This record gives sequence, structure tokens and C-alpha cells, in this order.
Amino acid sequence: MKSFIPQLTAALFVIAIAGCGDKTATGADTPAGDQSETASQNLLELDVAGMLFEGPDEIASGWTTIRLNNMSGMTHFALVYRLPDGVTAEQVRDEAANLFQAVLTAQLEGDDEKVAALVQQFPAWTADIVYLGGPGFVAGATTTEATMYLEPGDYMIECYVKTNGFLHNYNPTPGEFGMMHPLTVTETDSGAVEPDANVTIAVSSNGYETTSGAFRAGPNTVRVEFADQMAYGLVGHDAHIFRLEDDTDTDAVATWMDFMLPHGQETPAPAKFVGGVHDMPAGSVGYFTADLAPGEYGMLAEIPDPKSKGLFTTITVSE
Repeated sequence: MKSFIPQLTAALFVIAIAGCGDKTATGADTPAGDQSETASQNLLELDVAGMLFEGPDEIASGWTTIRLNNMSGMTHFALVYRLPDGVTAEQVRDEAANLFQAVLTAQLEGDDEKVAALVQQFPAWTADIVYLGGPGFVAGATTTEATMYLEPGDYMIECYVKTNGFLHNYNPTPGEFGMMHPLTVTETDSGAVEPDANVTIAVSSNGYETTSGAFRAGPNTVRVEFADQMAYGLVGHDAHIFRLEDDTDTDAVATWMDFMLPHGQETPAPAKFVGGVHDMPAGSVGYFTADLAPGEYGMLAEIPDPKSKGLFTTITVSE
């Protein structure tokens, strides 16, 4: 199978590498947070409604929890990223998301010349986007949460899973957003604290390591420490959990996670995802929730060929 948009990978690789420096610096400044039990949770409820997100477009700064209520019949996620200074949500939609859809369409049609021409149109400001986690892949009829520290500024929450050759962040109606939710984080400090986690994992370019606690049957709050970060084309390493059934093909799941393949992340997903957290800068800490029944699970990163890079592991949850 041809890789998705090979010209795009080459053209944006330098942009992705350039962005890593900014990501690292941002993550290193994340404060530890006040552990007072009286501080309130800074919660943003985000519902999936068709191919749209519905929820508040403003929230206080500090430790922020996004609760993704995916009551659809599809797998979705809610990646959070900070917009570069001076870049608007409409620019992200028109100059990046819509362009990705045009490139994907041309690739699926086999028009390599058009793909090459479109790739040259991607703006340089994409190098300044900072990815800050957010709820990972989760199956329909499932709710999950992710918590991260957000400074005041302008953000986007996005899902770019594909269905029938269309990205979920794309809306064919001009001037309308798809699964892209602009969010303003205000100067007001919420005073919220970090969640209490029952298991901590470190994720790095060397793989996953459980550094304290353990996964358990029932609700889990997982602390994810990003020991380092690097660009794998357009994305960095992260952590997403899926249920391992008797007929689950883990190679198919790993391949499906690669957005750069023409049918990567195409509906339906080859496994039931139950939660995770998207990539964050080196030195950052994020949290996610997952309600786990006893059984076997896989955890992997949303990168090309995660198995060969050591970013795939299995988890046993006992009774």
C-alpha cells in the first residue's frame, strides 16, 4: 500500500522537527500544581454530535479536564493544541484542515501531480502549533477524560479520523467547522489540581514504562509522563489503549493508527479503544481515564509502525 501523501511527509518533516523545539520548551515550564483537596475541577464537557463537537468555547486556565462524551457510533478523539500567536481558528480550518482534505482526495484519486502541487501550499505557521494532549481514541458509546495544564491563549480541539474518504475535521459547507472546536483559555486561574492517579507510565522514544501503581478493573486514572518527544513525520509519541479480543489483529490496529496511510484511521476502527492521551511536549504530564473490564488490552502510540519503534505493549487487568 502506498504511504499517504509521501510528498507531504517530506515537505512537512522539517516543519515537524522545527516544532519539536517549541514543544519541549513549553512542556518544561508546566508547574506541578497545588494539591489542595478543596480546589475545584476545571471541567469542559465536550459532546460528539454527528460530525461536530458541542461544548463551551471558553474555560479558565490551569489544570483543565476535557470530558469527551462519544455517544456516536464511531471512534473519535479530541486532540488539543495551542494556536500560534496571530493565527485564527478560521485560518487553521481553511489553510490546513481543508487543504489536508484536498490532498487526501487527490491521493485517493491517484493524482500525484495534484498532490505535489497542493502540498506546497501548507503554511509555515504550522511549525508553531504546540500539541498539548487531550482525550485519545475512544469507541462510540464511551466517555473518557484527559487532563492537561493550559496556559491562557487560543486553542483548537480536533478529531481527524476518516470516514468514506473524508476527514472528520472537514466540513463541506464553506465557512463551517467540522470536528474542530475553537477554545479560548482565559487569564483567570481555575485553581484546579492534578488528578490522583492509580498508575503512572513514562513514555519516550524508547517505549513505555510503568513507574508506579498498576492498571486495575474498573475506573482508572492514568498519569502519563513524557520523558522526551520527537516527530514521527507529523505526530509525536503518545498512549492509546484498546481492548484485546480473541480475534483482534494487533498488526492491523498498529497499521490503522498511521494517519499517513490512505486508509489509516478510516472508520470502522479494527478494535475497541477505551481512552488515552495525545502527544505532548517533552517534560509534560497528562492524565486520562479508562474504565477497564478484566481482560487483555493493548497500548500503542499514534505513529507509523509503533511496534518496530517499541511503542506497543500489552496490559493484563485482573479481576
